[in-house]
Amino acid sequence: MKKVEDILKAGLCLGCGLCEAVVGKEKCNMTISKEGFYRPQFKTALTESENNTILQVCPGISVMGNNLPSVSSNSDTKVWGGVLDVTESWSLDDKLRKKSATGGVISALAIHLLDSKKVDAILQVGVVEESWLYNGLLISRTKEEVFKNAQSRYAPALVFDRIIEILESSNDIFGFIGKPCDIAGIKNFVKIYPKYENRIKYTLAIFCAGIPSYEATKQLVNSKNKIEDPNFLKYRGDGWPGDFEAKWADGDSIKASYNDSWGKVLGKTLGLRCKICPDGIGLLADISTGDSWNTKDGYPDFTEADGRNFCFIRTENGKELYQDAVAAGAISNEKIDVSTLKNIHTYQYNRRILSAWRISAMYLITGGLIKFNNLGLLNIMFKKSLKSGVKEFLGTLKRIELK
Repeated sequence: MKKVEDILKAGLCLGCGLCEAVVGKEKCNMTISKEGFYRPQFKTALTESENNTILQVCPGISVMGNNLPSVSSNSDTKVWGGVLDVTESWSLDDKLRKKSATGGVISALAIHLLDSKKVDAILQVGVVEESWLYNGLLISRTKEEVFKNAQSRYAPALVFDRIIEILESSNDIFGFIGKPCDIAGIKNFVKIYPKYENRIKYTLAIFCAGIPSYEATKQLVNSKNKIEDPNFLKYRGDGWPGDFEAKWADGDSIKASYNDSWGKVLGKTLGLRCKICPDGIGLLADISTGDSWNTKDGYPDFTEADGRNFCFIRTENGKELYQDAVAAGAISNEKIDVSTLKNIHTYQYNRRILSAWRISAMYLITGGLIKFNNLGLLNIMFKKSLKSGVKEFLGTLKRIELK
């Protein structure tokens, strides 16, 4: 029988907190590992039922696609999954656009959901109270609260440890903003707890290249050689892409460009699960968005500019929301050719194509522990050469062996 311990041993835990939510704090407590990631600590042995429930909800090992239609039958564009429409957009609130990590579309959609009374509140990740570093799931009920949390947090987050507590405390209807693996987690959760299914009405995903360690953030901050902790930290935003910035109470501060912070420090500390990720592009969400980068010589150009998102509108629910937000003047709406995204997001494009090879290695080593189904991976895995695929397969085997 597969056990929760197998997830941890294989390096597949995402630290989302769902295991604590479903078995309770008296049995499980999320703590920060020495590597700087959230991991569950089990105080007492799990029953077979509790073990099986965690295996079913865990997005680290279970990502179930929904076979949505594609905007094109072209195999090149099918890499992006089921899409009803693809657009380029940004928030028409200039302050929100500038504050946000990209063009502010996700935040603008969230504010529109609140303004139009489509939901009572938004569930989104932000900095937990009285902390400069640690992230958790917050409830935003006003435009101001959404605005406050409108920037990316390139570090772990406790997303689901309180999800049952939140849902049981009211009859509110929520919109949910998260990384693609968070969307997978909430989808798994409502399958096991169907009484909550209609409480999460909209899911909005942000493209993700992986979860950096808290230790990476500390490394950037500690380069200032300050004894005190900063009282402010942002990873991006206040421009596009915006700088990493930390500030201290004495007025001192430190900045690093997006390329220096993500490219040279944060992105070097991803866990193994992120390296075999089957979905960094929000395949399960109603709408998923990413940076609509300018490109230079075939690579993203990180020169500061006005932020822009491209949007994958994946469901009828998302299409209705998007069109309503455009009509309400919340976001712009420009057409974009989906084929151009291959050059704008080369990393995500290649990652999708090669992920089946990485996943196959993990599946083999763990004896079928992972279940990543209906994600279209087998249909695209040979878009790269067989040599490239075998290299990824063997490289993943080596990472698992060295873990």
